[in-house]
Amino acid sequence: MRKQFLVLSKKLRYRGLRVYTWLLRSGLKHCGKRVRIEFPVRLEQPGRISIGDDVVLYSRTWINPVAEWMGHSYDGHVVIGDRSKIGYGVQISSAQSVVIEEDVAIAANAVIVDHMHDHMQVDVPIFIAPLSRPAPVRIGKGSFLGASCFIGPGVRIGEHASIGANAVVNKDVPDYSVAMGNPARVFRYHTPATEKNEDAASKVQVG
Repeated sequence: MRKQFLVLSKKLRYRGLRVYTWLLRSGLKHCGKRVRIEFPVRLEQPGRISIGDDVVLYSRTWINPVAEWMGHSYDGHVVIGDRSKIGYGVQISSAQSVVIEEDVAIAANAVIVDHMHDHMQVDVPIFIAPLSRPAPVRIGKGSFLGASCFIGPGVRIGEHASIGANAVVNKDVPDYSVAMGNPARVFRYHTPATEKNEDAASKVQVG
């Protein structure tokens, strides 16, 4: 009886997620096939968000394409490529462009932003300060972002790159590399062609 109840609960949960996804998808700029959006998520300006096929947004995701802040207008857009998985509590904020390519996995509580609040404006509290000049962010296909990492403005994460948990990345990360730390550094490459560069890579600072 208990096993049957658990099976039924799982079926009802997935049916509820289908309804929740259906309610949200119509407001998006683009929403592909077989997308799953788990309850609850927060999608600001959904008409500026594009989601590809087979994408999963896990609960507590917040996607924020900025349209206006403190009297200034912005044209923020967020694009999520096919088969990408956005983990629990991930925050994505864009005043210009954040592009997540295909087959990207982002672990829980990661933060991706293409702008910052300008802390140099000392006459106002930082959290309501004007935004810094946005710089587009791109996450390369097949890459992985570890839990609670931070990806800052203007950063490009290369294809099949891996970012360690809690890393703070403020500069580009090459294709097929592993970056960790605060500030993030490349520690190794994981393709045969660049294996000879592993020792030198540990000295390269990328954030």
